[in-house]
Amino acid sequence: MTFSERLASLQGSKSARSFARSLGISEGAYRALVRGGSPTLDTLLSIANSANVSVQWLATGEGSKSGDALAGTATEIPAETSGFCMIPRLNVRVSAGGGAVVAEEDSVGLIAFRADWLRRRGINPDAARALSAKGDSMEPTIRDGDVLLVDTSIDSIRDNGIYVVVFNGFVLVKRIHVRRDGGVRLISDNQALYEPDDVPAAETPSLTIAGRVMWFGRSI
Repeated sequence: MTFSERLASLQGSKSARSFARSLGISEGAYRALVRGGSPTLDTLLSIANSANVSVQWLATGEGSKSGDALAGTATEIPAETSGFCMIPRLNVRVSAGGGAVVAEEDSVGLIAFRADWLRRRGINPDAARALSAKGDSMEPTIRDGDVLLVDTSIDSIRDNGIYVVVFNGFVLVKRIHVRRDGGVRLISDNQALYEPDDVPAAETPSLTIAGRVMWFGRSI
């Protein structure tokens, strides 16, 4: 099943309008997704939460269908965490190599960042999401297993930064260059092993900017 088919299967006997309303999106946006559109990461999370299905299943068709989209989410944040934002860690890994959506082995949860640190760096705390990278195409900048902090409110190309994009059902992390002919070039930092991928102008409507990578961290 594709993402669109999985989404449509959740509608059941409800009308498209009422089901879209229950998901927190417009009927037009819902119909566009069912017709084959690609969701942003924020929309994916919202749908998973509203429909009580896992983000992993909704995005990839793998893993358990039912369950909370986020594990360990607390309804109240203890007072000692005042000044921090609890950023959701999604149950998907973005490909920096082979071009695939891979299930995250660890249980998803929350990562704490200082709210003032986020704002100083121009990151929208409400739209920030944490993802894990897989692959070596963005080395030496981003390595396999790095945690990426993505601002999903950025849905267009602003600079020569690193973006999370959804294209042909795959979630990728790449630099993006807009070409004069209206197409775009997806660029890997590890250019010794990975050549740029050109997306013709006619295919750009199927490419979604899901967010900009604003920070990354790794274990040592």
